[in-house]
Amino acid sequence: MITVTALLGAGVGIGVWMITRALRPNVQPLGPALDELNRSSPGSDIGQAGPDPVHPRVGAVARRVVGALGGDLERHAVALRLAGRTPARLAVDKLVGATGGLLTPLLVAAGLAIVGIRLPLVAVIGFAAFAAMGGWFLPDFALRDAAEKRQKAFRHALSSYLDLVNVIIAGGGGIQTALYTAAEAGDGWAFASIRRALDRARLTGRSPWDTFTDLARDLDVPELAELAASVALAGSHGARIRASLAAKADTMRGHQVAETEAAAEAATERMTIPVAVLLFGFLLFVAYPAVQQITTVSGPAGP
Repeated sequence: MITVTALLGAGVGIGVWMITRALRPNVQPLGPALDELNRSSPGSDIGQAGPDPVHPRVGAVARRVVGALGGDLERHAVALRLAGRTPARLAVDKLVGATGGLLTPLLVAAGLAIVGIRLPLVAVIGFAAFAAMGGWFLPDFALRDAAEKRQKAFRHALSSYLDLVNVIIAGGGGIQTALYTAAEAGDGWAFASIRRALDRARLTGRSPWDTFTDLARDLDVPELAELAASVALAGSHGARIRASLAAKADTMRGHQVAETEAAAEAATERMTIPVAVLLFGFLLFVAYPAVQQITTVSGPAGP
């Protein structure tokens, strides 16, 4: 009981220390702050996130704590942009998950100890460490899943965009007209990202394919970079560009069909698991009376 109380006291002390660090003013150098404000990437507003729910001071403290514990938030930059989240929010989620995973087993053990059920201290500490580790990495998996869904949605929108561009070019429109008109025809964040890339190309005087290459790097969508490279090699000839766009659209649709079929097959295989468990339970229910009867009859006879 004394050990559990000491662990709970340590957890409370860590929480008080984190709150104190969060409320302490954070003095940030002027140079990095200006660099952060001036840095603008093509995909910075991809996720269309609303106001950050994390207080700036709390977020800064959480980022420092996560960095001190060995967490690398920079490697999640693309996923954060896709999911519309900030590094501060990810850092807070990781700390909250780890703290909750650490304290929950300790609180359960303390509650059981109060009612007279004492669990082995080693098991409680081991389970708390395992739960804290799971709470630390769980936000990373959730972020990666959200980013993959965004990337898949962008690929579907890109294939539709290419079909629209092909239709406009086939109707006699120029390549520039086709690109801008097709981008205006769609809704959603994917078409909005394409429109922003085209507007950026028009304002800066760059080729649309160059801005598409930047957008592909920010979104981590190789198909968009391959499209930009193939069209750039086609030159300014409308027929070649149209053929390149049509080929890329067909390739992306083929990949999407293959992914859909693979997902359907995986879902079908997962559906066999509950059916097999149900069948096994039914067989046990049917066979139990017979097995009981045989065991009773063939048992040793009494004196």
